[in-house]
Amino acid sequence: MSKMIAGEILGSADPQRTSETLTEATAKTLDEIRNELFSTFSPADWASYHHLVDWIRAAEVASHALKVGDTAPDFLLPDADGRLHSSEQLRRNGPLVVSFFRGGWCPFCTAELCALQASKQQFEQLGASLVVLTPETKDFPRQLKRSQGLDLKVLSDVDYGVAASYGVLFRVPDETKAHYSGLGFDFGARHGSSLWMLPIPATYVIDAEGRIRSAFVEPDFTIRQEPDAIIEAVRALVSSNAV
Repeated sequence: MSKMIAGEILGSADPQRTSETLTEATAKTLDEIRNELFSTFSPADWASYHHLVDWIRAAEVASHALKVGDTAPDFLLPDADGRLHSSEQLRRNGPLVVSFFRGGWCPFCTAELCALQASKQQFEQLGASLVVLTPETKDFPRQLKRSQGLDLKVLSDVDYGVAASYGVLFRVPDETKAHYSGLGFDFGARHGSSLWMLPIPATYVIDAEGRIRSAFVEPDFTIRQEPDAIIEAVRALVSSNAV
């Protein structure tokens, strides 16, 4: 991720660009967008990317993540406007989809969120609630929603508590911290914590009893679950409840 792309993600509030982003998310798969973002990588970006993904795999971070059949920890978190949302209440209204992302500074995350936004109506038609969790606090979630034209429940995972309880949290290694700092990212300011920690991409589908019915956990931060696959998991859950 070049400094130019990083700057665009951090500073964008251009309505025309927002429209283009949503249109792009609708027309392309996340894998296609991923390959396009790779074309913006500098040699330093590639080195940092490989170092981080290799480090996460070597540390076996994903092995600690909750799996299908596990009980999903409930949470109560604030959204971008400060309103609190209870996972227990949401899952009792229908299937609950919980997706962890790194932050509005990450172009792979914003691509994922725009793709989810484009599929929002399909989740609603299935009676599902969709929440996306970020370690970012303060006004950053609101800035993200405004800049990308999102109408999603973007919740702040304050102090990383929920990501830790799902087993998808890791401390950013020093080499990656130096690279991201060079791009202008200050996680201490964005997270309200001096700890540099991030979630690995993960998306869960949870039933009314709080049981995990589908789990996508990926050590490579550039790979996200396609909305169609999440919708299929939600549809399977809805169908099983109808039997």
